[in-house]
Amino acid sequence: MLKEEASQLMTNPESNRLDRIEALLESVSKTVESNARSIEASRQEFVEMRKEAQKDRARLYQSMAELASAQANFYQTQTTFYQRLEETDRIETELSDRQAELSRRQGEIVEILKLLTQRAS
Repeated sequence: MLKEEASQLMTNPESNRLDRIEALLESVSKTVESNARSIEASRQEFVEMRKEAQKDRARLYQSMAELASAQANFYQTQTTFYQRLEETDRIETELSDRQAELSRRQGEIVEILKLLTQRAS
C-alpha cells in the first residue's frame, strides 16, 4: 500500500516536490502508527498468553502435588490394609490351632468316657 501511494505521489505532476514529500511522510507516519498499534496489541496478547501459561503451570503443579498426596495416602492405606490382613491371617491360624487342640482334647475326653462306661458296665 505504501509503495502504491508513494508511486502515485511521485508521478503526480500537479504537486510540487515538497507537497509530495509531505504527503509521503504523512502516509509513512500513518503506516508507522498502525504498525505500532499492531505491535502493541500483539505484545499485550503475548503478555496475556504468558500470564495464562503461568496460571496453567501453577494449576498443573498444584494438581501434581495433590496427586502425589493422594498417592501417599493410598499407599499408606494399602500398607495398613496388608498389615491388618496379616494380623487376621495370624489370628485365624492361632484360632485354627486352638480348634485343633480342642478337637484333640475332645477326642481324649470321648475315649476316657468310653473307658469309664465300659468299667461301669
